[in-house]
Order: sequence, then C-alpha cells, then structure tokens
Amino acid sequence: MPERVLHQFTEGVYTGDAVSDHAFAIRRWLRSLGFVSDIFAERIQPELAADVRPAGTYQPRPAETCVIHHHAVGSLIADRLAAIELPQILIYHNITPPEFFEATDPALAEGLRRGRSQLQDMRPRTILGLGVSPYNRQELVELGYDPTGVLPIFLDESHLQQPVNETLASVLGATHPTLLFVGRFAPNKRQEDLIKLLYFLRRARPDARLILVGNTSNENYVNWIRSFARELGLDQVAVHITGHISGQDMLTCYRCADVYVSMSEHEGFGKPLIESMYCGLPVVAYAAGAVPSTMAGAGILFNNKDYEALTELIDLLMADDSLRRRVIVRQMERSQVFLEPNVRRQFESYLHQLNLLPDHPAP
Repeated sequence: MPERVLHQFTEGVYTGDAVSDHAFAIRRWLRSLGFVSDIFAERIQPELAADVRPAGTYQPRPAETCVIHHHAVGSLIADRLAAIELPQILIYHNITPPEFFEATDPALAEGLRRGRSQLQDMRPRTILGLGVSPYNRQELVELGYDPTGVLPIFLDESHLQQPVNETLASVLGATHPTLLFVGRFAPNKRQEDLIKLLYFLRRARPDARLILVGNTSNENYVNWIRSFARELGLDQVAVHITGHISGQDMLTCYRCADVYVSMSEHEGFGKPLIESMYCGLPVVAYAAGAVPSTMAGAGILFNNKDYEALTELIDLLMADDSLRRRVIVRQMERSQVFLEPNVRRQFESYLHQLNLLPDHPAP
C-alpha cells in the first residue's frame, strides 16, 4: 500500500487546551487508519515537547497531498502554511471578535484581527472547511468557503468517568446552591455578570456561592473581577477563583455543583457545556454565539440578562426535582452526539469524501 501522510498544524499545544486535545485525538485516529501523522506547532508546552514537533522542523514528504490546519487566532502557522502551498483541510475553532479586547488587551485584539484576515486569505487553498460547530461553519460559508462541514469537539468519557476528589467533593457538598462556570478569564466570558447573578441569588439563598474555573493569565481582568466582587460584598468564599485545576478536580466540580451558568457573549463551541451535560449538571446559558447550536434544545437558554428572573429560575431548579430531572435527561441525550466514536465516524466520512480513505466506505 502506498504511504499515506496527513500532518496537523496548530499555533500552540498545551495541556488541557480544547484545540490541542482535538489535534491529539485526530492524530490517534489517523495513525490507527495507517497514516503517517504528526502535530507541528509554533509554541509547545515544555511537558509536551516529546510528543509534538516544532513547526520549523517540518519537511514535506512526496506522499503528502494536503495538511490539516487548526485555526483559532492570528498565527505564524497560517503564514507558514501559505508558503508551503499544500492544500489544507481547515478546522476552524472560531476567533473571538477583537472588540472584546480593545480596552484591556490591544495586542491580543490586533492578533485576533490578524487571524480573521488570515481566515479570508486561506480560503483559495482550502479543500474542506470544517467548523467545530454549526455556528463556525456558517461563518466559513459567509466567507465563501466551499465545501464545508461540522466536526465538533468530542467528549472523552475516560476522563469524565474517573473517581472524584472526595476531599473537594465534601467541601463542595457543604453549601448549596453552588454555581459553576469554566472558561478562561476574558471580557467576552463576562465573569462579572456571573458575580451580579450571585449577588441577586444570595438575597434568596444567602449561602449560594460561585466557582470560577479557568486560566487567570489576564491578570488585569482577574484583579478587576476580584475588586468588583468585593464592592458587592462578596468575599473569596462566595466567589472562589480556582485558576487552572486538575482533570479530576474539574470533574469533581461538574459532579458536585448545582447549576452550570454561562453569561458568555461569544463562544465558538463551548466544551464545558457538553461536559456539564454529560456529568448531569443542569446548564443555564446565555444564548450567544455557538451556544444555541451546541445545546440544540437541551439545557435552559435565555436571551436577556434579567438577574431577578434568573434567580427565580435557579431557585426553581433547586426546588423542583421533576424539572431538574427532565433537564438532566434531555442534556444527557444531547451529550451522546459528542462521544468520540460518533465524532470519529464524522471525521472518517470527510476523509472518504476527499478520497483520502479510498478503502473505507463512508458511514
């Protein structure tokens, strides 16, 4: 059989990063199908250096007909691939609108603008544009990409079925309700709106608290969030900022919190939404960006940030066991779409469409 080669390119590879996890899974699938496949990146977390190849070491092989490119920000990788001139399969993870960062991080805003410009420039050499959500796919369609498809982020059941951290679980179980949000601290995530919600909720339930899990590298925003919480009389017990935590602790938060709440005003997919659904945690989310397409009728979505109404809704979710069970059952049904075997079948179908898997029939 002739050698088959299909490498992936991404700007950075990091532990616990959704784009990186997606790339590692695809590499595993490709290798099991007999492809020579590596991941090349400009920035590599030191702990992953033995498992990912520096982008500068890439040399095209005669058997290569295309590459896979994960795009989520302005990147050197996009420029490098333009110079290589191989056709690409684009996996688009979305780019946050730069307007969210103009005031707090102008350099990042410029990088996001660059990423959107690159997204337009790479269209002519893209043989298939895949969004990780229908929302992302629609953006590609509007830019003239054709053909397009959807390849969602998948759920890794092995990580979501491990035992919880019993010590943390006992702490989380001591107070109700506990609201949870997972996501890097960034203006588009609107952690301040979650703090406003907690302020109103504690009028009805004084012991309510909020756990914010996510990257805290945006120190200015994090410090402002802490200051804002103090202004509303919410201490570090009421608003607990964890920073990065282990996979086991993340799972424990999903299993032991009472409600997952998102006020985010831009999501390209929303992996914590599907993780919450799988773990039996009711989701209440602002219907922005990809959230409606990711949830697809599961959970509870809202279009207006009416904090008093949301307080009543969360109180009802805590008090009405029948409602809570109905929400959880529908969410679990939706989460099955994102299990790895289902997403892998979609991926293999796209390879077949491109004649990269001639010996494998489309599912």
